[in-house]
Amino acid sequence: MPEAFARPFRPVELTASTLTSFPLHAMAQQLMTEEIFQTSGKNALTLIHHKDLTVVLTVMQAGAVLHEHHAPAPVTLMPLFGEIVLATAEGKTHLALDQHNAAVFAAHLPHRVEAHQDSAFVLVIGGQA
Repeated sequence: MPEAFARPFRPVELTASTLTSFPLHAMAQQLMTEEIFQTSGKNALTLIHHKDLTVVLTVMQAGAVLHEHHAPAPVTLMPLFGEIVLATAEGKTHLALDQHNAAVFAAHLPHRVEAHQDSAFVLVIGGQA
C-alpha cells in the first residue's frame, strides 16, 4: 500500500490561493499502523494549522479514551468510520457518533471522547467567515 502521507508531515498553510484535498481514509489507515497507535490506542495528524482554523485527523482504537479536556475555540467533530461517544464532563450529555452524524460544541466546554470501535474522525477547530 502506498503511503498516504510522509513523516515528518507539515500542516497545510492557508493562503489566498490554497485549494487542496486529503485522502482522509488512507491517512487514517496509515495512522493506525504507526507505533504510537499500537502502544497508546490513539494517534493524530494536524492537517491545517492557521491562526483562525485548525483541522486534525484523529484515530482511536476500540476502548481508547481521550480524557477530559477542552478546546480554545468552537469545534465540529465529523466521524469517518467507527463509533465514538462524545460526553460532556459533567456527564449530562452523551452523543453516540458514527459516519452518519457529526457534532458541534462550544469553546472551552469540558468533554471526553470514547471509542467503541476502531474509529477515525476529523476535528475542525475555530474558523471565521
